[in-house]
Amino acid sequence: MKKENTTEKPERKKRKGRILLFTFNLSFFMLLVFFAFYSFIMPDRSFSENENRVLEQSPSITAQGLFDGSFMKKYEAYLTDQFPFRDGAILLKSRLERLLGKKEENGAYIGKNGFIFDFQADYDEEKMKELAKAVNSFKKKNPSLNTVFALIPNSSFIYAENLPEYLECENQQLQTEHFYSLLEEEILTVNATEALLEGKKEHQMFYKTDHHWTTRGAFCVFEKLKNPLKLEADETEYEFYNVSNRFRGTLGSKAASVNSLDSVEICLPKDSAGSYFIDFYNQKEKSASFFFEEKLKEKNKYEVFLGGNYEKLSVSTTLEGDRKLLVIKDSYANCLLPMLTPYFSKILVLDPRYMTESVDTVMMEDSFTDVLFLYNANTLFEDTTLKTVLES
Repeated sequence: MKKENTTEKPERKKRKGRILLFTFNLSFFMLLVFFAFYSFIMPDRSFSENENRVLEQSPSITAQGLFDGSFMKKYEAYLTDQFPFRDGAILLKSRLERLLGKKEENGAYIGKNGFIFDFQADYDEEKMKELAKAVNSFKKKNPSLNTVFALIPNSSFIYAENLPEYLECENQQLQTEHFYSLLEEEILTVNATEALLEGKKEHQMFYKTDHHWTTRGAFCVFEKLKNPLKLEADETEYEFYNVSNRFRGTLGSKAASVNSLDSVEICLPKDSAGSYFIDFYNQKEKSASFFFEEKLKEKNKYEVFLGGNYEKLSVSTTLEGDRKLLVIKDSYANCLLPMLTPYFSKILVLDPRYMTESVDTVMMEDSFTDVLFLYNANTLFEDTTLKTVLES
């Protein structure tokens, strides 16, 4: 019988081990070379459309930064943000987590039927009392102003049936009613929740991939605004136009694994072309349109309405008469403003989040007959600016 060579097997194993180790080290080295070459030839990205945020840029080397460690922190963030194929890696990670049953991505909650939901801001009763006090004081200083407040709930309340099973929703209808109860009786309020719950039977009231309401949702609440704003019942007709079927909003950017896309519509009073122009003051040139078509080529297609948010803008119309409206708002009002143009000779629009002046100072520009406060619940509950610009 042939004697087994006991030294051959260990030597063969060692040889295979060395080959595997060499292959691994070579592959890792080639991967590093590829990433280094890719990073060298490809320019750094300044903005991620998928994540809807500014990306970290290469930090400057300073003695102070090296000494206190801030340079290494910034450089680590820079490498993370500029990592090759970052978007694809994020998408792969998100989809793997979906397969494992995860229902939350980057603060966005993955619901049913393609809906993605934002968090609900906490309702702080003491904070809301202070805010209501500021609104009441504003009304007392301007008793002749027809003052209307419209608080818009989140999609997570209107479409609660599509929430993930583990996620409970606060009753924003009760929260709205509590805030309204703090306002003076002379301040008229709008039951936007009722309008949206009724309207969703026929149309989509909120985008599935964004925290904003749709133009159809805004129109339902506009119909509720007609009575408190004393808008005369007339023959004004409104036309809706679909301008995009490929909107993926801020929530869609957070929940990369969800494939939903939204449609964007605009709404205009019929035959209103040339009946108004918009002054953006020092922000951009005057415009004869509320809509900026070039924004439809960008990630945030909601900016087709006005082109974004501004400290203030004014709308002058061809309507004769002395009715002038002051709108104090967040971005929810952007798609609703065109609907108001047949009823006022001037509309002054203020966004307190960007204001450097007080409301009182701005109001000196003209004599207003009406004021509309229009806010989304999340914005109002987290707001730190409205109270300041009303009181200063």
